[in-house]
Amino acid sequence: MRKPEVDQYRKILAESVVFAGLSPDDLDLIMARSQLVDAPAGQELLWEGRKGRGLYVVLDGRVEVFLPERSVAGMKRPSRVRLNVLEPGRCFGEYGLIDDQPSSASAETMAAARLCFLPTDDFRDIANGHDRIGKIIYANLLRFLVTRLRSKDRELDLVLLVDEPRPER
Repeated sequence: MRKPEVDQYRKILAESVVFAGLSPDDLDLIMARSQLVDAPAGQELLWEGRKGRGLYVVLDGRVEVFLPERSVAGMKRPSRVRLNVLEPGRCFGEYGLIDDQPSSASAETMAAARLCFLPTDDFRDIANGHDRIGKIIYANLLRFLVTRLRSKDRELDLVLLVDEPRPER
């Protein structure tokens, strides 16, 4: 990989939700343990109901996170349900790093994409072997997941709240 590409990818990782606040040396350690994945359009990278293999950060391209038409339990959804479209700097696979459970959604490239892939074992080796890095990464993940939860709560309120006139006093 050419130096300008390395610098560009380091910058994307530095601005990503998971790795924000890490030093250039920390990011070099992450990059050394990561794999670059070049994926063609339409390649599935994560499958609902299957255990993920690690964390992905989008470096180039777009990735759709979705619920497939057929659920893990075999039930049919009315259609494929788009949950999100991820662009450079966004990540997926983070749930499995934390809870070791199968993926709750699927992910597929929308166009050719380049991804930084950090296998679960390497992620844990880094986070557990380097206290400061681990603290930063887990704090970033916690903040990100709490923000996502609050957003979902607001979405639920939009669906469930009923606007009733207030009684006059």
